[in-house]
Amino acid sequence: MQLLTLEQRDACVTSTAGTGQLILAALDAGARRIILAIGGSATNDGGSGMLAALGARFLDADHQPLPPGGLALANLARIDLSGFDPRLSGVRVEIAADVDNPLCGPNGASYIFGPQKGASPEQVIALDAALGRFADHSAHILGLDQRNSPGSGAAGGMGFAAKAYLNASFRPGVEVVADLTGLEQALIGADLAITGEGRFDAQTLRGKTPLGVARVAQRQRVPVLVLAGTLGEGYEQLYQHGISAAFALTSGPMSLEQACRDTRRLLHDRARDVARVWQLAARH
Repeated sequence: MQLLTLEQRDACVTSTAGTGQLILAALDAGARRIILAIGGSATNDGGSGMLAALGARFLDADHQPLPPGGLALANLARIDLSGFDPRLSGVRVEIAADVDNPLCGPNGASYIFGPQKGASPEQVIALDAALGRFADHSAHILGLDQRNSPGSGAAGGMGFAAKAYLNASFRPGVEVVADLTGLEQALIGADLAITGEGRFDAQTLRGKTPLGVARVAQRQRVPVLVLAGTLGEGYEQLYQHGISAAFALTSGPMSLEQACRDTRRLLHDRARDVARVWQLAARH
C-alpha cells in the first residue's frame, strides 16, 4: 500500500492477482512449502484475484468473468474450480500475518482496513457485503466457512482465500519472523529491545509486531520501546502486555505524505532522543 499515493488507492478495484502469479512461479520452481507473508496490502478483494491467477473462475449471472476487485464480488453467481492448479494440493502453505481479524463484520477487512486503502464509508459497507457474498459461495462449494477464522481478514481477505482454498495454516507474522531470525536468542543478555509500527494503538493487541516482540522479550526480561509513526487511541493498553514505553516519530502537525517522505529523518531524530534518555538513566 505504501507504494501508492493516496490518490491511487482504490480498495474497490485493486487485485491480489500478483500474489497468485508469485505462487505460480514458486510452483514452477518446485516449491513444496510456501509462506504467505501478508499485510500492508492495497487490496480488498478477499484473495479472489490470487485465486483467479491460480485457475479459479468467478462468474456473474450471465456466466461472464467478473472484473478484478472486491466490489465486483457483489455480482458473484458461481465459482468454477475446474481449472484450479492441481499442484497446490501437494504444497504446504503457511500464512504469516500480523492481524487476527475475521473477513467480514465491524472487525473485518473492509471496516478496519478499507478506509486506509481509499474506501469511503459507503464503499466500506458495499465491500463488506461483497466479501460476505464471496464467503457464502465459497462455503457452498467447499463445504466449510472460514469467514470468521482468525486472520481471514488479513490483507483485504487474502487470509480467507488462503485458508479456504489453499488449506493454509495461520501463524502470527512476528512469530514466523522471530523464528527465522533467531530473535529470542538475540535477546539473551540484551539491555533493551526497540521495535516499531506505523500506527501503534489498541489494534496492536490483535497480534501485530510490537506485541509479538514484547512477548518474546518478556521471557528474557528485556524492556521494550516502541517507535511509531503515530500513537493512536488505546495504545496505553499495551503497557500491560510487555511494552515499557512508546514514542511517536512526528514532532508536530504534518500530513501523512510529509511524514512518509521524512521518515528516515524522523526515525533518526526520535531514536537519538530515546538513546540520550537511556544514556542519562544509565548514569544514575
